Amino acid sequence: MRTARQRIEEKHHVSQAVTRSSVPSSPPASFLRRHWRGDYSLGRSYWLHTVLLTSLVPALAISVLARLTNDMPARYGMAGVLGIAAFSYLAWTWGVWGCWRSASKHVARGGRRWAEVVVKFLIVCGAISMVTSTWRAAHSVREQLEIALGKQLGPPVVYQVRVDGKSVLLQGGMNDGAADGLDAILQQHPGVQTVVLYSAGGWVREGKLVGEVIRRRRLNTYVEQECSSSCTLAFLAGRDRAMDPRAHIGFHTLYTVGGDDRINKSFDRKLTFDTYGKLGLPHDFIERIADTPAAQSWYPELGQLLQAGVLTRLAPGGETAQLATIATSRDVLEAEFKKGALFDIMARYHPADFARTIDLAWAKVQAHASDAEILAVGREQVGLLSRRLLPIASDASLAEFQQLLLDEAVALRGISAAACTELIYPRSRAEAAAGREAPQAALPQEFANREQVMTQRLLRDADPANAGRYSLAERTRVMRKALAPLTQEQLKLLSSPLRRQADPDATCDASIAYLRAVMQLPAEERRVVLRVLYSRS
Repeated sequence: MRTARQRIEEKHHVSQAVTRSSVPSSPPASFLRRHWRGDYSLGRSYWLHTVLLTSLVPALAISVLARLTNDMPARYGMAGVLGIAAFSYLAWTWGVWGCWRSASKHVARGGRRWAEVVVKFLIVCGAISMVTSTWRAAHSVREQLEIALGKQLGPPVVYQVRVDGKSVLLQGGMNDGAADGLDAILQQHPGVQTVVLYSAGGWVREGKLVGEVIRRRRLNTYVEQECSSSCTLAFLAGRDRAMDPRAHIGFHTLYTVGGDDRINKSFDRKLTFDTYGKLGLPHDFIERIADTPAAQSWYPELGQLLQAGVLTRLAPGGETAQLATIATSRDVLEAEFKKGALFDIMARYHPADFARTIDLAWAKVQAHASDAEILAVGREQVGLLSRRLLPIASDASLAEFQQLLLDEAVALRGISAAACTELIYPRSRAEAAAGREAPQAALPQEFANREQVMTQRLLRDADPANAGRYSLAERTRVMRKALAPLTQEQLKLLSSPLRRQADPDATCDASIAYLRAVMQLPAEERRVVLRVLYSRS
């Protein structure tokens, strides 16, 4: 039998058990709360929760998101990037606060004081860095927010179908919807053969989509002014690809918007090689593109563009009916011509000749002619006026004209003896009207610039008072002196059109010798020779 003492102790144990079971047990604290209170070890709080979870993971997430949204409108990807960025700020605050509190408990847990001090110092440094980087990134964040709300990188896209119906201009940024807009225009104008691109770039995705529209319809591409950055992705889709000699085509590395630049760099380089590689550009050319920072542009020379296959041919320029589209009236055409310094001077100093030029050009505009055909009329009229003004030009203008003629002949000799001969003995007006290129078209741009300056001076300073009056004897004497260095064979050659046509090489050499002989005369004798040479008989 149990004793009274045993019964008493048994009742006491039962009472304690009932008491313990009547107290509700609290659930274990969540992971977030435990870190926030600093309950985890300092090592785990710092390395795992703060460094890994709140720093590296968001940065990687942004970069991964940028890749996943690469083929989506930019605003969607940017909205995701900003969402992750906002989360990372909250996560960082949670991480460093819990780590600070864990460091404060570190010594009480048996840890070393120096570890607490080091971690708190690193947290303070990190906080300073976070505030500084946030301040510096304020402008970038504002731009990213604007993009997420629909802002585009480039100006609004406009389309202009040229008056002849053969080409359409796409001008503006490679913005979201540019490809859809182009496709709609092309559906309305099935006769379009060429897409003229005028864009400094925009979204890579949209550049590819515009290129797909061009490729699917087997259209040509042409650049009148500039096509850079992602615009080149659209340009390279053309069957026939050409540019105005004064235009520019620019490249730089393709880049991912948003994310850590250090993480994106290798991806962007691979994206550049893959994208341009699929478009058929050679490896060394793509390497130069990839090495050009996104904030800059590389504008290759014409020869480089041809060699790399960016261009399929050289173009003289003015291939579309841009001017005929703009010039809705004769007054508008006149204003467009006056934008050029040469024609502006012509209008002020020789109004009757300028009016005749505009009349002839207006007839071309009404026929929906190309820019090249319209401007050829202008150049022809300037040439006729210049030849008419040479007898009354100033001495300085005559000397400048003669020197330019010599320099052009020497330059053309290395290209084509026939072109050299045609320069000295110009083609007929019938040949010019037939559309043959002038020999100067083969020369570098610097010669065209010199000719522009020389012609402007000639149009300004021509004055009947400059005309000289020389007797036949005087004319004969100075011309003999100028021709003295030439051989008898060269003199016979230059005096016979048939011989010149039969032997362009000898004709070019003889002509250069004659031009040099004139320019090597003493200044006063050279002045008289030039005046006699270009005076009216």
